[in-house]
Amino acid sequence: MITIFTPTYNRAHTLSRLYHSLRRQDCHDFEWLVINDGSTDHTNQLFQQWMSESNYFPIRYHVVENGGKQRAINKALQWAKGEYFFIVDSDDFLMPDAITFIKDAFSTLTDDSSYIGISGIRGGLDGKPLHRIPLIDAVTGYCDATNLERAKWNLQADMAEVFFTEKLQKYVFPVWKGEKFTPEAVIWDKIALDGYKLRWFDKVTYLCDYQPDGLTNSSWKLLKENPMGYAMLFNTQLRVNKYRKAKRDSLIQGTSWIVNTVIQFISCCCLAGEYRYIKKCESLYVWLLFVPGFLVSLRRRWQFLQYLK
Repeated sequence: MITIFTPTYNRAHTLSRLYHSLRRQDCHDFEWLVINDGSTDHTNQLFQQWMSESNYFPIRYHVVENGGKQRAINKALQWAKGEYFFIVDSDDFLMPDAITFIKDAFSTLTDDSSYIGISGIRGGLDGKPLHRIPLIDAVTGYCDATNLERAKWNLQADMAEVFFTEKLQKYVFPVWKGEKFTPEAVIWDKIALDGYKLRWFDKVTYLCDYQPDGLTNSSWKLLKENPMGYAMLFNTQLRVNKYRKAKRDSLIQGTSWIVNTVIQFISCCCLAGEYRYIKKCESLYVWLLFVPGFLVSLRRRWQFLQYLK
């Protein structure tokens, strides 16, 4: 069984499309686990109706206090009953053969314990791929890579990852008091550092409809409200930099990237007032660059006033 997990917040206007895409699946060996993250629209009424209908799959619906997507994922991993865990956002939906593909894709994995899951690719509303994997093996139809090797295989885009539930349960999303978002790369890179890889398929399974107020399109607001989530992201990027085979033309270019990332890390800590977290940075540049980082935090405050009035 697969757990399809959907965190939702005021998405009653898009959830119906996802629900009907699940009903249209050519295989119903899954549960739909939904966490209503404190919605104030008519999401509750929708699920009262849908749960009274005759469905080929169980719907498990929970309402929680608004705490953000990462807290919802942590809860869902505790409640999931499926062997595989698939996050599908409330404004997106699935191709009719998505569940069949997932089961077939997992069947290609050997007993090699280094796999944490598989992935397809995402498409637009027309079903056409948003991003292809041109370097994929023409014979097998897939490639194997960790999250740190994505640039090597041209996997630098939103994908459609599905994980072994039991393995993903070992990775709890960090959350900070007063914040509701931590970039998912913080966990995905940690998984890669532990040696886990995914098998990536050039197959559209997940169709996207990015919303104007969604996470993808609200970076300024996210940074303002979640500076420590981003501080953790920059710190993680510095930690994995020596493992990631980034394409840099020179030592100067590489050093410039490190300096810029350290400054961004410091500025986020200053924005949050979490100066003690600066000690968590492993880069030797962190103390040399405190003043530039602090000045960037002041500029950020001004930018927030300009862009988020």
